[in-house]
Amino acid sequence: MAVKALAVSGLVGFLKLNWATRESCLIKEYQAFLLNLVSAHTYYLRAGVRMLVKHFMSHLTIVTKTGDGGDKNVEITVDDSLRQKHDLMFVNVHLVLKAITQIVPMTPKVLIPLLGELFPFFNKDVYIQECYVKNLLQITHYLPKMRQKIMEIVIERLLKFDVRSPREEIEELQREEDEDMEDIIFEMDDVSVQKEIVSSVDMLSIVETVPMSHKEGHKLDVLMEITFRYIHNLCYSEGELDWEATKLLYRELLLIFETLILPTHASCHVQFIMFYICSLKQPICEGFLDYLWKKVQDPIAQPVYRQISVCYMGSLLSRGIFVPLSTVKTCLEMMCNWIHKYLDQTGDVTLFADVTHHGPFYAVVQAILYVFVFRNKDIFESCKGLKWAEKLNFQRIVTCRLNPLKFCLPVVVQTFASVARSHQLAFCDTIIERNNRQVLPVACTNGNSDFGGKILDSFFPFDPYILSRSRKYILPLYREFQGSIEEGEDEEEVCIQLLTKFL
Repeated sequence: MAVKALAVSGLVGFLKLNWATRESCLIKEYQAFLLNLVSAHTYYLRAGVRMLVKHFMSHLTIVTKTGDGGDKNVEITVDDSLRQKHDLMFVNVHLVLKAITQIVPMTPKVLIPLLGELFPFFNKDVYIQECYVKNLLQITHYLPKMRQKIMEIVIERLLKFDVRSPREEIEELQREEDEDMEDIIFEMDDVSVQKEIVSSVDMLSIVETVPMSHKEGHKLDVLMEITFRYIHNLCYSEGELDWEATKLLYRELLLIFETLILPTHASCHVQFIMFYICSLKQPICEGFLDYLWKKVQDPIAQPVYRQISVCYMGSLLSRGIFVPLSTVKTCLEMMCNWIHKYLDQTGDVTLFADVTHHGPFYAVVQAILYVFVFRNKDIFESCKGLKWAEKLNFQRIVTCRLNPLKFCLPVVVQTFASVARSHQLAFCDTIIERNNRQVLPVACTNGNSDFGGKILDSFFPFDPYILSRSRKYILPLYREFQGSIEEGEDEEEVCIQLLTKFL
């Protein structure tokens, strides 16, 4: 027993050797030994695979001793030579890992849990996070059947970085940086120097190479760029879209969307993975919208998921340049027809407008108003666009007893009211004024009436993408709001300002 324990201890110590950066002859000998070991004694498979996965990030960490005897992580300075050294190490690790997966069939069952377990902590340097994610995605090239599980691990970590990088914090830091830069520029007397600096600042904003000040946001930015590039490389072969590969990837991402992205609260950027893949080909975009609409109509689904799904629909239809007007009109017709059927079934018997009991209804109405505000110019410029819009019967929707204008976001309501009034599609001003003067009774579960005017709790998942490095994949596909409201009245000018601020 003692001899066996000593042998096991020696093998474990042997597995801890830093072999991947040694001479090529030593690397080959070590790889051969490891393959023989795990194939002959599967007891050592987990230890061997764990050692290989740790090479994706453990040898990148620089550790120094602090005064109290603890360890302190030091930010890594990366140059081309260091990257080349690490890339060579990663190639050696992947060669032996790939060989093990071919020899030992049970390797994936051991590997996948380890990939999630050994993911670097949030406080690790961005370069360590970058290398680890790149290597995880590299594994999918020789383990394609495990791609969905590996993508789940990556996207789950992206979501955690996303919720730790609130939009407000990132924008506040960006404003502070812009103000500091303006102070530096305009304190100078030499106008030519000012122009030169302004030109350099514009250039930096274009190439987007400056790291973001928000640490978690910067890590998310780098990892999102890696993810977008990975998706692009999978879907394109020699500059041409590989339709079969794209369909397969979309199906995998849709499952991940349903289990991870859709239920996550307060994510701002990770959902743009679906936005990007929808832009690759029209059938994918239509398939995603169809998936969302089925979830909205599902009476068994939880109301919160139905509301979030229609928020995704509205945001995608409004923001995606790649979404054709025909698709927008079809979706608006479906949503309006659903609203009218809903009113036919419940409008006459409903006593009180209530977000709690009619949340999906209000969410669909808000999505309709939001999309119409964004795309009304395209609609009215199309053939018979005004007649088509009249058939949607907005007047019935806004004047129904459920009073959707009371619960939708005020900025959306006010802007829609201006557009609808200018084209005589609906007259909302009287309703808005009445809602502002009174508080409606809301039915409670105990049978009493609670007087409240709660605004619909919703969000627009494809609000502007503000990560500086990875936004190059999104900006060419993204529609900014362009006001089509006539100027001249104070109320309309306020609407434009509100929409610019919040949309």
